[in-house]
Amino acid sequence: MNENIVTLSGTVTTEPVLSTARLAEFVVVDAAGAEYVVRAWSDVVTDDVRVGATVTIEGAQGWVIPGRSWRREPSRTIVQAYAVSAHALALAA
Repeated sequence: MNENIVTLSGTVTTEPVLSTARLAEFVVVDAAGAEYVVRAWSDVVTDDVRVGATVTIEGAQGWVIPGRSWRREPSRTIVQAYAVSAHALALAA
């Protein structure tokens, strides 16, 4: 079993940015406060993935981008996602 394959849920904190290689990149924070830089093919990331949305990510966990302590930035783990699903909010009437 590959220990680098992860499934995580969290809140999107940055708008997805599209690269010239058709990769979308955005940041997700899980319930424990860990931050992940999610990279996925642009056709996997739907319009429902936006700041404040709750998403579930499946993919391969990779390197850690070290935070800059003088800017109070946390370290972030890169996740190359093969599946991104946004959870719809349930509104009570």
